[in-house]
Amino acid sequence: MSRAKRRTTEKGASKGQSPITAGESYWRGVWRRFRRHRLAMLGGSVLLIFVLGAILAPWLTPYNFSRQNRRNMFAPPSFSVPTDPRLVGTCERPAVLWFKCGMHPFGTDDLGRDILARVLQGGRVSLVVGFIAATVSTLLGTFIGAMAGFLGGFVDAVIGRCIEIMLSIPQLPLLLILVGLLANPEVRLAAILSEALGDAKSIVIIIGVIIVLSWMSTARLVRGQILSLREREFVEAAKGIGASRLRIVFRHLLPNVASIVIVQATLMLGEAILIESGLSFLGLGIQPPAVSWGNMLSRAQGFLYYPNGVYIALFPGLFIFLTVLCANFLGDGLRDALDPRHYSSL
Repeated sequence: MSRAKRRTTEKGASKGQSPITAGESYWRGVWRRFRRHRLAMLGGSVLLIFVLGAILAPWLTPYNFSRQNRRNMFAPPSFSVPTDPRLVGTCERPAVLWFKCGMHPFGTDDLGRDILARVLQGGRVSLVVGFIAATVSTLLGTFIGAMAGFLGGFVDAVIGRCIEIMLSIPQLPLLLILVGLLANPEVRLAAILSEALGDAKSIVIIIGVIIVLSWMSTARLVRGQILSLREREFVEAAKGIGASRLRIVFRHLLPNVASIVIVQATLMLGEAILIESGLSFLGLGIQPPAVSWGNMLSRAQGFLYYPNGVYIALFPGLFIFLTVLCANFLGDGLRDALDPRHYSSL
């Protein structure tokens, strides 16, 4: 590599921007700047640990998340094995990692179920809801916003009015109404969903409702960016060589708003998890036998004043807090790393 390609440009350092390496690719520069954002790296690492914990949940503790032991209810967090064999109960395996059968690092709940096993299993549901809802709503909002911004005219006016109407409706009452209707067995659509989805019905309903009510902010953001980009020279050149509208949108415009969409998706992840947790806390979200962090909090309401009952709410609440906080840290780091102004001088 030539000496000119190895030199670094310090322009922007006086403004608080990281230096740019001449000849460096865009995504390599993004990764270099992202690594310097300590909170973003920490948030991404913690989220990765939570995802791996959710995936490996059945193999990380000796217990099944639904296994009950009525002789060991409300046990405090402990890393010791009880001497009384009746308190140990039955385990799927004698030991996993450093957890032996009988240990309860997070304690047990009102039915003697291991809280750690339930938190890991609940992470499966909460993270799946968050990731799917955030991904689909972001992609949907990106597509709608891109079509509105590029086509303009009547299409833009109709989509713009729809976005304004959706944003003017109070979100929480609409969420409660939609979830309540779809969970009512007397509603025909709810009965069809119950027959088709079984125990997964509440999960699918929550994901669908979050998607329906969360795409508007992404659509408005992408629409504004496309409106400014569609008048640029590269778009005119693509039109001049006969490129179709879809090719211009997907090949030339959307890649230029990819950084904004990625950041929006990470922020939407935390919002979706909070929505699911709030609905489950109110009893309208994920329904048993499925377990999520939200419905664990909902069940814990009646046991907060029991001996050691606070642990039933503490750990799922802590995991919700850390997940949303780390998602926001990750979004902040990606927003700084993907800032195209770092490449304005190249």
